Amino acid sequence: MKKHLLMVILLGLVASPFAYPCPIAFAGGISVDAGLTPPEGRWILRAQVRSMSRQDRDSISDMSMDRLMVPFVVVHGATSALTLGLRQSLDFRTMTMNGMEKKASGFADLYIFAKYKVFRINTRSYTIGISPLLGVDIPTGSKEVSNHSWNLKVGLSASGRSGKWALDLNLGYGLRGFAGVAETEPEPGNDLGLNLAFARQFPVGSSGNVSLAPVLEITWFGSSPDKSDGVEMLNSGETIFSLAPGLKYTVDDLIIEGLVRFPVTQDQKGMQLEAGAMFLLGVRRMF
Repeated sequence: MKKHLLMVILLGLVASPFAYPCPIAFAGGISVDAGLTPPEGRWILRAQVRSMSRQDRDSISDMSMDRLMVPFVVVHGATSALTLGLRQSLDFRTMTMNGMEKKASGFADLYIFAKYKVFRINTRSYTIGISPLLGVDIPTGSKEVSNHSWNLKVGLSASGRSGKWALDLNLGYGLRGFAGVAETEPEPGNDLGLNLAFARQFPVGSSGNVSLAPVLEITWFGSSPDKSDGVEMLNSGETIFSLAPGLKYTVDDLIIEGLVRFPVTQDQKGMQLEAGAMFLLGVRRMF
């Protein structure tokens, strides 16, 4: 009986990782002017490659999931205060169990957002900016990787600059499945993310337009369990605290960035795969 129950659970886990959403409050990495909006009329193009993994923590089976995401972001300074943007990602997932692989890939859901500058101070000594954010995931993605529902994100970003030091703070709350969830499907749990990033800029050469900046990001992320008929479901929900050292190389309006995120502590509710390290490499350009 126990063997049959274990097999049912394992079969469920084989399918479930492909339904894992990319948590909308935990999808960042390398904070760049989080609370500062770009100048009016300017465009920012950003592309990244993110490699992530999840593994069986209890070694009940040889089970793991590898995920490669390639997000493309376009941001426009619509006015001096209003920033509009969208993100479209390619998502590649490989689930492995007992030597057998199952793959899923395609376009992730389209994410659109708006950020509005509500506060900014510019002085010779420092710059401070605060901007709330509103975004939504539209279920346009490929069948195997889409959330199949509308997700709403509200957030607040703040940035401080003083000399060669920089600090970014991002707070985001994700209302998952606020619309479009089928009646036969469970209600997705909401998530909350807090990201704090420190950076120190070091000039390179004498031109004044080239610099190297080590970055340290501190992230806490929590996701509530899914619910069915108002009852919390087993094997859903998590909290993760992680550290991420990174590096930014800036030349004029071009930034090349890299980061490695390591989970320090995590609590996976029930039988779930544990999150592993994330590796990120990206490029950002303002026009």
